[in-house]
Amino acid sequence: MTSNESVQPTGETNTSAERGTGRHTSLRLAAVPAELAPPPERGVRIIAIIAVGVMIAVLVWAVSRPIKPHAEPLVWDSIAPPQSTAIHPWRWIVIHHSASRRGNAQVIDSEHLNQRGWDGIGYHFVLGNGVDMPLGRIEGTFRWRLQQHGAHAGALPQQKIYNADGIGVCVIGNYDNEQVDPYIEQRLVELCAQLIDHTPTLSVGRIIGHKDVPGKITACPGKAIDLERLRFLVREELQRRGMMVR
Repeated sequence: MTSNESVQPTGETNTSAERGTGRHTSLRLAAVPAELAPPPERGVRIIAIIAVGVMIAVLVWAVSRPIKPHAEPLVWDSIAPPQSTAIHPWRWIVIHHSASRRGNAQVIDSEHLNQRGWDGIGYHFVLGNGVDMPLGRIEGTFRWRLQQHGAHAGALPQQKIYNADGIGVCVIGNYDNEQVDPYIEQRLVELCAQLIDHTPTLSVGRIIGHKDVPGKITACPGKAIDLERLRFLVREELQRRGMMVR
């Protein structure tokens, strides 16, 4: 037997109480080489490593998970401007994408105000993608609440009419590189249907993309937003809700 082996002799151990009752308990021990026996603290270290790994995984999930959908059904009252504000005779709904995965109305407002020198966010509505604002949330900006012209179509003379009479809708996300979430598409359809139903000067055929504005060289709102499909779905939504299809 080598000096690095821990040895316990095999034998019997009886307590005095057991001897008194005639009961015997045998304890059989075997020699185990010391190098094979884990040090006492090894198990503790393994548990600590596992715990840290679990904590990191939970933190990563918490940071990266999409915010839950804004599941409230869209009704006109939730987006209508103040009753004291008359609806502008809008002629187009102009669809945009933000071309970035992150963003919300506040971030865009700050960029347009501080970097472009505008009087604030150029869009009338922003639709969340579940990263910085809940998936499907529709947020009306000050331009919609005041029924004010937009700043989203372009600065050329032939584009100004689309700012003056076009409702700018920005969907957060880069839809040149990613697919449209079905819930985002549903909310966009609902928004367009409500706007058309409550604005007599709008029609389904007047739903256009930023790329459709004359003189605009852009792919916005991205190839994944199928405008023909959007118009078809809006027609279906208007019919389903018993609204007038224009």
